[in-house]
Amino acid sequence: MREGAQNCAERLLNLTPRLMQTLRVEMRAGRPPELTVPQFRSLVFYENHPRGALSAAAEHLGLGMPSASKVVESLVARGLLKRNHNSRDRRRVDVTLTPAGEDVLSRSRAAATAVFTRRLAGLTPLELEVLFAVLGRLQEIVGADDAGRPPIGDVAPSTDK
Repeated sequence: MREGAQNCAERLLNLTPRLMQTLRVEMRAGRPPELTVPQFRSLVFYENHPRGALSAAAEHLGLGMPSASKVVESLVARGLLKRNHNSRDRRRVDVTLTPAGEDVLSRSRAAATAVFTRRLAGLTPLELEVLFAVLGRLQEIVGADDAGRPPIGDVAPSTDK
């Protein structure tokens, strides 16, 4: 049992960087061309961390505070992010996605989903069912939070071909 778990762990560790790179490429490919990659990544950050601190966004982006602030300001000016003063701490400013920012991410996610759907279309219905179940269990194991999206295991994949 332990050997099987170790083999799976090793395969997962080998696969994850490639999977993440592919996800990034496909999500960015669906972004509006007028958005820079740091701007797009900022939208994703605030989708996953509503009212997140600018310092946390800067760390996520690998930028200094002044640069991160400029990125956020540019998105506020475009109406994709909104700054709100924190009701409990006047020194803190909360940043949230606007409906327009949510729409940008939704369209990017839909484009990436279409790409992966095409890539997975060659699998048999049984392979899709097994993969879907395994992804659901993996999501439970790692404690993945989908920021309001349905968990992987909530809706069975269609086996229509």
